[in-house]
Amino acid sequence: GRSKIDDASLKKLSNFYGVSVDYLLGGAELPTPKGVSVPILGDVAAGIPIEAITDIVDYEEIDAAMASTGEFFGLRIKGASMEPRMREGDVVIVRKQDSAETGDTVVVLVNGDSATVKKIKYGSDGISLIPTNPSYDVQFYSAADVERLPVRVIGRVVELRAKF
Repeated sequence: GRSKIDDASLKKLSNFYGVSVDYLLGGAELPTPKGVSVPILGDVAAGIPIEAITDIVDYEEIDAAMASTGEFFGLRIKGASMEPRMREGDVVIVRKQDSAETGDTVVVLVNGDSATVKKIKYGSDGISLIPTNPSYDVQFYSAADVERLPVRVIGRVVELRAKF
């Protein structure tokens, strides 16, 4: 016969998976986690905290699990430097953070201009912002430029919502 599982084990399993004991026993539907709405910005300019930006062009929903890992905003892509993957009008979902690792696709503010989305590469003598479109040049900033301009990472792109 089938072995019975005791209540304590059921409770442990339900906690581990974040579901009810009822759900484990097949008696309840899994609750659908509510999505969280994040603002999509048409532009991010330097010096303005993201919370204060009023140029909200739309909203996108992200799932609750992602939302619980940080603060997010969306940014509408302008220009062609990240084609073919990201096209003008696409939206990227960005996790707010001020640091990144080589290879991350980030939102960067350079010299008080509006934000740019690029792949970032850290070198011993500075950082490179790398477009995916070969007809655009890599932008290199020395360690001194990074301080002086400044060059600031404001978030890491975690998802692309392409528009057709």
